Amino acid sequence: MPLLLLVEGEGWRLEIIGKLPDLPPFMSTKPQTTVSFEGSVLVDALDRTTGFMRRIMPGTSIEPLFFEAVAYDIHLEKSDPSTKLNLPLGSEARRTRANSEHHTLNYGNNVGFADFEVSSATGNVRLRIEVFSRKADYRTDYIAMRDEVSGMLRNLAMAANARTYGLAAPAKDHNPTLVEWLALIESHFGDFFKLANAISRNPHSGLIKKNVLVATERARRVTRQTIDRALRRDNGGSVIPSLGIALPRRISESISSSTFDTPENRYYKALIKETYRNIRTLCKTENSGDEDANHSAEAKFFESIRPRLKAMERQVESLLRSPFLGQVADGSAVRPESMVLHKHPIYSRFDKLCRLLNGGLSFAGDIVPIGIKETSLLYEYWCFLKIVVLLRSRFDLAEQNVVAYRRLKMTVALKKGKQSAIRFVHKPTGMDVFLIYNRLFSKLPTIAQQPDNVIQFASAERFYLFDAKYRIQFDHDYIKQYGGPGPTTDDVNTMHRYRDAIAIPHPMKAGAWEKGAVIGAVTLFPYPDEEMYRSHKFYKSIEQVEIGGLPFMPQATNLVAEKISTILTNQYPELLSSAAEPESKIQI
Repeated sequence: MPLLLLVEGEGWRLEIIGKLPDLPPFMSTKPQTTVSFEGSVLVDALDRTTGFMRRIMPGTSIEPLFFEAVAYDIHLEKSDPSTKLNLPLGSEARRTRANSEHHTLNYGNNVGFADFEVSSATGNVRLRIEVFSRKADYRTDYIAMRDEVSGMLRNLAMAANARTYGLAAPAKDHNPTLVEWLALIESHFGDFFKLANAISRNPHSGLIKKNVLVATERARRVTRQTIDRALRRDNGGSVIPSLGIALPRRISESISSSTFDTPENRYYKALIKETYRNIRTLCKTENSGDEDANHSAEAKFFESIRPRLKAMERQVESLLRSPFLGQVADGSAVRPESMVLHKHPIYSRFDKLCRLLNGGLSFAGDIVPIGIKETSLLYEYWCFLKIVVLLRSRFDLAEQNVVAYRRLKMTVALKKGKQSAIRFVHKPTGMDVFLIYNRLFSKLPTIAQQPDNVIQFASAERFYLFDAKYRIQFDHDYIKQYGGPGPTTDDVNTMHRYRDAIAIPHPMKAGAWEKGAVIGAVTLFPYPDEEMYRSHKFYKSIEQVEIGGLPFMPQATNLVAEKISTILTNQYPELLSSAAEPESKIQI
């Protein structure tokens, strides 16, 4: 395997070795990337054109060297045993000695950026590389797929832990997940603590007026109205002969005093306490609750961030111990209408920062690093949501609970099973169609089956399956036999299994099953050239036996749209007499 990257610092040497994988013929390695690095180091990268190493500078454009689902060997040689190497999540140590280390790293189905850091007595060096997709064009199709998923549900593509990360920017939204909040607080905690500490040292105060009874001869701040009111009533005082009136022994005096219990400080206190609660929640978290996630990897991720969170927790606790907060009542984190939050130089900056922290992230920017769900899962999500859009072109969206969202949940994921079906209705005829994500067909005579996308028709006994598979086969023998790149033969065999294995209980005979509930099953795979695929064997097989594969990508949706239209027309002849509804954007 070739040497891909060589980094040399004072007293150490880092090598990354791995193979350059074969890519589908429709993909090109022409997209350029860069290796960013900070510190005093020399960096050499493999030139794919010449096959030799060449010296690069920060920002130098090179062809992609790192890809998903490829194993890499990482070797560190060091003269100082205290030199440390920090690697992305998922790395495994193979050998660790005083003067050398050997690690392996496979990014799995993660693409995006990844960081390497070497800490030595002479300083820290950080490198950032970019990991590319092997099955979809990373610069076009992958970005479009990620952005479409995020466009339908802004934070659906974000993950708690990932071996790579993407770059996002703060969004003007008030429904962040804890994952987004964590990414933002890690990026801005220094400013947050600095501003909050400045407020605690010199908090804004207000004036309150109150009336107290004092001896008349000691009163200094008495209004004319108070004197008139005291003289008009029996006040028990002694009569002054020269005046013929009685002065009260005690009179109400108006006294002004300063207080820290102001709307601005109640808002400040609520924000500090909310930040403290979020940090403590993250400290106690072991997993995100996403059933699609790798739970062991998530446990390592939360364990790795816990020391940083504990340090933040101690600093926020010191803010909560500020003496002036003892005089401030508890309130909500609802921003009050106050000129102090507009004019005061520190309060206004603190308010803007907290609104940024609680506003979430959007991929329409490149400021804050955030984990992204694995590409295979992202592809499943995209396929499901895109089928929703295609069905929406002919039906009205009547009901959905596939996304149950609440503020500051760890992550957002699509719910699975028939209890989270999306129901469509064709208003001219009143007919229903259901789309179900990851329905589990259990209690079958053989083995439970769980395809990705199930279109269930009104009878509740007829299904068509679209199973998303982030896989494509394109070796020479496959292309020769089937007529071009296409779905793997294993995936097509799985479609046969679904049709044969999925049955429904007989409505009249106990213990009996009815076959033929699945009228067809198609695997969806990433391939952009729909016209070329029309001559593929597994495209023609759909018309022959309703088993095969269809390409489905952001720029290749026509074949799936045609198939869905054909299915609906065959199952609902009444639709032929009704005009198609205009396509509209999904609202989930």
